[in-house]
Amino acid sequence: MPYLMVFLLIIFSDPLWADEHDTQFVDINGNKLAYVCKGSGELTVLLMAGMGLDAHASFKNTFHNLKPNGYQLCFYDRAGTGQSGYTKPKVRGISELADELTLLTKTLNWKNLVLVPHSFGGFVARAFTHKNPNVVKGIVFIDSAHESWFNDMKHSMSADGWKTMEWIMQWERNTHSFEDFAEASSHSSIYTIPQGLPITVLSRGLPHVSIRQTKMRYSDVDAYTQSWDRSQTELNKISTNSKSVKMAYASHLFDETDPWIAIKYIEEMAKAAANTRLKMSM
Repeated sequence: MPYLMVFLLIIFSDPLWADEHDTQFVDINGNKLAYVCKGSGELTVLLMAGMGLDAHASFKNTFHNLKPNGYQLCFYDRAGTGQSGYTKPKVRGISELADELTLLTKTLNWKNLVLVPHSFGGFVARAFTHKNPNVVKGIVFIDSAHESWFNDMKHSMSADGWKTMEWIMQWERNTHSFEDFAEASSHSSIYTIPQGLPITVLSRGLPHVSIRQTKMRYSDVDAYTQSWDRSQTELNKISTNSKSVKMAYASHLFDETDPWIAIKYIEEMAKAAANTRLKMSM
């Protein structure tokens, strides 16, 4: 998970994307949400960023290199992230984040979705799918979080290592993103999805070792990585129609290291979803 403040403030700083694209805004719950789309079709492939992150910064290479054929490709910023406003900032639980997306999709009349969540966005995607099972036609998780990681990491780390992680998560919750990883990890029932829903779980092949910038012990960095890897196995179990792929040359910041593998599986899922819709309409 990209919780390290240095990463958030430096790598994901991307203030110019609003000038690069035909950015649209829509009022959702009193907040002006930004979104960008290209292509056209009844199917929408939606890119979903991680905790507190600008969606374009997270997916810029993926978005720019995808050429949607028969579907529209979109990304949006949750309230308070990227180009989206947040009128009265407060900490929101995962259900509220899913409700925000529900209102967005209904307002924009997006009725058939392939979700592409990165990192913390996986929680939002699953909670949204739980609430809207008939709308989601497939999910491509890109190194996405699973609720098992929180407790596994906590019990795998030393007390000092876990104290560092708690500090980072509290900073996210109370200062930066107003999104709560501990709360999101405390659920399981709100994340259930249709058992036959097609999912692809893309997991990083390169370890996310920048947490060492906090001077975390090597053993705790290993616990951080190994517990994350175990959580990816759990994520692959949420549907009976799943595919697991190790992105051998991609880090957690996949868009910076290997967007091409993400593009491959997004296109594969979009094509499958479009074909399924076509068969159902015949």
